Amino acid sequence: MSKISVDRFKPFMNEINCRADRLIERTLLGYYIFGIFLAFFYDTWLVGLGVGSLSLILYFGVKFLLRGKRAHQYIGSLVVGIFMAQFIYQMHGLFEMHFTAFVAIIVLMAYQDYRVFIPATLFIAIHHASFAYIQYLGFIEGNEAYQSIYFTQLDYMDLQTFVFHVGLVVVAVIIASIYSINSKERSFVLFEKLIESEDREKATKVNIEFAKEIANNNYDKEFDVDEDNPLSAALIDMRDSLKKSSLREEQERFTNKGLAELSNIIRDNGTNLKDLTYEVIEFLVKYMKLNQGGFFIVTEDEKGETVLELQGAYAYDRRKKIKKQLMPGEGLVGQSYQEKDSIYLTEVPDDYINIKSGLGDANPRSIIITPVKRDETIEGVIELASFRVLKEYEKDFLEKAGESIAVALNTAKVTQRTTELYEQSQQQTEEMRAQEEEMRQNMEELSATQEEMQRTQKDYEIKLAETQKENEELKKKLAEK
Repeated sequence: MSKISVDRFKPFMNEINCRADRLIERTLLGYYIFGIFLAFFYDTWLVGLGVGSLSLILYFGVKFLLRGKRAHQYIGSLVVGIFMAQFIYQMHGLFEMHFTAFVAIIVLMAYQDYRVFIPATLFIAIHHASFAYIQYLGFIEGNEAYQSIYFTQLDYMDLQTFVFHVGLVVVAVIIASIYSINSKERSFVLFEKLIESEDREKATKVNIEFAKEIANNNYDKEFDVDEDNPLSAALIDMRDSLKKSSLREEQERFTNKGLAELSNIIRDNGTNLKDLTYEVIEFLVKYMKLNQGGFFIVTEDEKGETVLELQGAYAYDRRKKIKKQLMPGEGLVGQSYQEKDSIYLTEVPDDYINIKSGLGDANPRSIIITPVKRDETIEGVIELASFRVLKEYEKDFLEKAGESIAVALNTAKVTQRTTELYEQSQQQTEEMRAQEEEMRQNMEELSATQEEMQRTQKDYEIKLAETQKENEELKKKLAEK
């Protein structure tokens, strides 16, 4: 029998033992009453009440004191042998009382255990041998006390009679033991068939429930199914296959939905670099259910050197107004830019970064730094921090999102540069127009001045001519005089 079968068979055998206990107890009570009944006819009250009462006390006392043990079964076997001896003494050696031992053997077969016959058999053998020998001594020595023990109505039991007596008991016990063993084996076979039937019925019910859960797309609920059952094995394979397919679809849906929402953000904010970086980092932190994020863009400082400038940062639903610049190769962000590859940490140094909340500061569980690149050109670097470990499909999503972000970032940079150049050109044009207007005004003022000078000169010439004419007239008058 397998260990599992034996373990499951124990409750069944316990029930058999309980029923056998009830049978042996009824037998002992019947023997006790029978002993009292014999005392009425043979005046053996001391033996009937004394020995019988002590026998019952012995059995029930052991059963009470050693509850949960099997000791009372062996004591019961011993007591039925004692009752047999009691009946022989009460009947003054009537051999027919030996049949009570065979009745007891039949009753003990209810335990389906050959070991319970051992106490009764040993008691019968030792009892017969001891008292037969005492009677034999009484006969050969003429001791009437030994001869009056009422063990047998013969003068004494000779060796041949003793061997026959004990031999018959042993044969009966052997037959009963074999029958008990066979009965236990048959009980086990029947029990196994019953269990198999119940297991099949249970397995069928479990498989039905299992199939219903699979049909309802519930793949995580555990069922106690027999993997050796072909149907159960097929359901497990189907469950695992559907679970993998569902997980793959969920991951693809996560990626596709995220890229679609990211495209909308890029479309709405593609012309403003500042808004674009903030909206993108806010979306990534919230969509991926992270805790902090920073967006560094590649730009040039006043000296014309390449730097990584923190353009957008997000944490706990508020924009972080932080200005920070890193050189290529500086820190993990600079290293990621220089190596053009992502960096993922699950053992974050204590002094690297803290995530702040209303309850205090704490170290993140993981950090991921991803370069935003278009072909081989790095447009920026995204740094994200989380209290949890990221999954592989989330990392892949971030890599794919980086490609779209890089194109948008480059477009935003070009747009911003174009806007700046256009504004500069507009400013220059306006300045030129202002200069032209000033020159025009100056020319108009100069022209007015020239016209005024011409009028003044003309008036002067007229006055001069009039003056000359008056002088000539005056000269003529003076000449006439």
